[in-house]
Amino acid sequence: MALAPQFATHRIAGTASASHTLELFLDIVCPYSRKQLQGVRDHLLPLIDGDDGPLKDHLSIIIRQVPQPWHSSSTLVHEAALAASKVLVDSGKQYSDPAVKHAWAKYFYALIDGQEAFHDEPCAVESPNQTRARLADLAASTIGVDRGAFLEAISVGKGNAGTPVTADLKLQIKFARSRAVHVTPTVFLDGLAEPSISSSFSGDDWKHFVNDKVLPSGAAKL
Repeated sequence: MALAPQFATHRIAGTASASHTLELFLDIVCPYSRKQLQGVRDHLLPLIDGDDGPLKDHLSIIIRQVPQPWHSSSTLVHEAALAASKVLVDSGKQYSDPAVKHAWAKYFYALIDGQEAFHDEPCAVESPNQTRARLADLAASTIGVDRGAFLEAISVGKGNAGTPVTADLKLQIKFARSRAVHVTPTVFLDGLAEPSISSSFSGDDWKHFVNDKVLPSGAAKL
């Protein structure tokens, strides 16, 4: 499944030529989104990554960002996720560079694993710019980007122009809306919503799903 060049980092496993694509529509500050992604990281990514991964040629995994408006901090956090790759590219790298993809995933995982720091309650007692400053601190400490450049990428300009990554955030939101995504997490397989997938999937649940809907007939089952 194709991705716009600036979202190449969002393919966290597999390649565009894989037989199947799993899309994870996630809100970074949603607890169930975190649970969904942690399950995928624990149980699917090890089966795709590496030369001997049994799903290497069969499955690609893409993250789709869905900031939920009832969480006041969600927009700020999702813009920070987009800024992580933008700042690296602005320093002379490419979105498709494996180092950029690794750094983006590392920061995204840090955000969603530590989402409590950006839940409604802690963000309610600080200004949006104070939240942005904490997001920049996390980026500098997690993936080593220049804090000032990162903060600039998520800071608002004059009037109502938004931030340097607002245009990309709009594309992420437009894409989710075009797919009628409302709740997070929502998972799609090959372009269609797959309601059988739960954020509570165990390793055995994922193996059953993969055997049934991903691996071709005749292939060795997991």
